[in-house]
This record gives sequence, structure tokens and C-alpha cells, in this order.
Amino acid sequence: MDNSKGLSAIGYLSIFFAPFIVPLLIFIVSKDTVVRFHAKRAFISHLVPFVLGILFLAFFVSSSLFVSNAFSFNDSSILVPIIIFILYLLLSFTISIWNLVQAIKVMR
Repeated sequence: MDNSKGLSAIGYLSIFFAPFIVPLLIFIVSKDTVVRFHAKRAFISHLVPFVLGILFLAFFVSSSLFVSNAFSFNDSSILVPIIIFILYLLLSFTISIWNLVQAIKVMR
């Protein structure tokens, strides 16, 4: 196995065990342009769910502050955060699968 392929695959697979850290370290340490390219892509793909998660949390907290009874199921305003959370979970799952596919492609 080629070291550049292995490092590139580890950068993508690190979403399951150490997102941000591993791709950033690979990007800083590696001198190979292909490995750096894959490390940058992996880092960005790990960053997207994190940033969207913070945005969702801010939205959820702010929306619960303005609703008089945030946990009332009679109120339709609770549906919006639930729908956004489900969309966030689907996006995170999709990005995880994308990282897995990219790791497999790099290994070939």
C-alpha cells in the first residue's frame, strides 16, 4: 500500500474517530500535494456538520426562548426545530457516507 493513499484514506475515515485533528495534522505534516488536497477536502467535510450543528443549536435555543411553552406538542412551533434536527441528522449521515466512499476511492 502506498503511504500517500493510506494517509489520504485516514484523513477521510477520521470523521469516525478524530474529526478535524487528523486531517489538519496530515495537511500540516505532509509535503505531498495529493495528500494535502485530500486532507483539505476531508477537513472541510468534517467542518460542515460541526458548523451546522452549532447553527442548529443556536436556532433551537433562540426559538425555545421565544416560545412560551417550548415542549407543548399542541404548538406547531416545535415542529420546525424537529424537522431541522432530522435534516441535520440526514446531512451528517450523508457526509459520513461520502467520507467513507472517498476513502475507498483513494485506496484503489
